[in-house]
Amino acid sequence: MTLPASPPDAPAPEAEIAKVIGDLDSITQALLTVLPPSKPWQRQLLLHLREADRKLQVLRMMIAMGRDPKETADAADQLQLTLRTANVYVGAGRVDMGTKTAVQLAFSLGHRITLAFPM
Repeated sequence: MTLPASPPDAPAPEAEIAKVIGDLDSITQALLTVLPPSKPWQRQLLLHLREADRKLQVLRMMIAMGRDPKETADAADQLQLTLRTANVYVGAGRVDMGTKTAVQLAFSLGHRITLAFPM
């Protein structure tokens, strides 16, 4: 017997959210490592990714410290806003397809994190 799939907007269990946060961290770190700062669009994207990395660390600390759910939701929203900015930036520019796909995946993972911490 299998359990029915949860709706896409339903909050995810803690283990799944931990995996999503880890996946987002891996993608962000990989992009920060691989992306050279030789072109203006790369330098701008690196700024967005560094900011997302900082906000991801803040979110992790809030979760680990057991902070107020509203504060954690605010941190998740701030992370998503940064990822949305990076996603819009790569969508409008001359970014290679691999980088664009990675940023879109990061944005999608950020959205899942935001759904896990409702206001």
